[in-house]
Amino acid sequence: MSQLNSQLSFAAIHELAEGIRTREISPVEITEHALHRIERLNPKLNVFVTQTSELAVEQAKQTERDIMHGRYKGPLHGIPIVHKDLYYTKGIRTTAGSKILNSFVPDYDSTVATKLHEAGTVLLGKVQTHEFAAGLTTTSPHFGPCLNPWNTELVTGGSSGGSASALAAGLAYLGTGSDTGGSIRIPAALCGVVGMKPTYGRVSRYGIIPMAWSLDHSGPLTRSVMDASLCLDVMSGFDPKDESTVDLPAPGIKMYPNGLRGVRIGLPTSYYYEDLMPEVEAAMKAAINKFRELGAEIIEVSLPMIKHVKSATMAIMMTEMYSNHEKWLETELEQYGADVRMFLESSRDIPASIYLQSQRARQLIVNDFLNALSGIDILLTPATPITAPRADDNASVFRLNSFTVPTNLTGLPSLSMPCGFSPSGLPINMQLIGRPFEEATVLGIGNTYEMNTGWHKRHPDL
Repeated sequence: MSQLNSQLSFAAIHELAEGIRTREISPVEITEHALHRIERLNPKLNVFVTQTSELAVEQAKQTERDIMHGRYKGPLHGIPIVHKDLYYTKGIRTTAGSKILNSFVPDYDSTVATKLHEAGTVLLGKVQTHEFAAGLTTTSPHFGPCLNPWNTELVTGGSSGGSASALAAGLAYLGTGSDTGGSIRIPAALCGVVGMKPTYGRVSRYGIIPMAWSLDHSGPLTRSVMDASLCLDVMSGFDPKDESTVDLPAPGIKMYPNGLRGVRIGLPTSYYYEDLMPEVEAAMKAAINKFRELGAEIIEVSLPMIKHVKSATMAIMMTEMYSNHEKWLETELEQYGADVRMFLESSRDIPASIYLQSQRARQLIVNDFLNALSGIDILLTPATPITAPRADDNASVFRLNSFTVPTNLTGLPSLSMPCGFSPSGLPINMQLIGRPFEEATVLGIGNTYEMNTGWHKRHPDL
């Protein structure tokens, strides 16, 4: 474990788990290492809203005692994590990145927080989100901007920017996220980590402050695809407190020991490969060639209804978010940041007919994707059309969710994972989209690519 200790900040969960299980490395040692790194780097990156250092040490000591007495719980036992500050955590404030909830302290945990606690994780704290998850930058007027470890002049992406920045900077090993229009996958792409948005209904959203009920998803951000699989298995499952959840076993991961021979990968002929930044286009071409080298068959597919995705998604998102905030808008309007207030106020007058028409269009788009996926294993697209922009580059910021919103509308599982870097050293991610509840295939294909490339092993120089 000596080599692992020297690289502790960026060790994978599945590597740490083996050392913890065999008692070669202590959860206390890992936690203290993370806390020292947070102390050094958080002032530079502004990741945390609330640190729980004392609790983390206490939990790490308890996990160590449990393991010493033969009560090892599995691969997340003793692993330091962070929660996006939308997740209810009993006795720990949960602000949603807002002034309105600045002092809110829940008296119960979200279902995901409960599952991860029961798996033996160690909580380092709550990390930044764009206010009420309603933005693409995680630049907060209330807590200050959360900064990108690759270049602190650029955004992390939103709204799970705190988790992505923490993972990229080596401050934690798992970060929870939520995804309404790309809020797991965009920060993963801009920070060069892995983000998994599962199928709608795979993971409970109970106890997570909502943005739009029919688009919201919960999922993990990690530094490897295998780690995302381990975390998703723990987070998944039916929850009677969330009527959208399904009663299915944890997805696991499909292994491809002989490469990807027999795997069929679809490339959409429109929308996803249009108007890309040149370095993103080059990275995607290289990724496609790598998949061919691994034995996959590349097939062009058509998505004729995709041109309606953004308008339908925005109408649904704006209407549902307004309904969640209507009472506060009457009493707390001036407490919102300017961008979120403008977004909510512009949502006020969307006619019910537009919302209903968008829901009808949604089903047509779902059918479109299912038809495209019927003869292939996954769709392959860029995760974002550009690399991380500056917060004040509004035209670029508004482009960030172009390739992620379709699978919030359709509910399909989508994985954002590293596939290259720009000449200036900024990460580039691709997106793998699968059939409903076939996360095992998506993760398995992604894992096979990852094991045959080295993009996930590059880290910012901090």
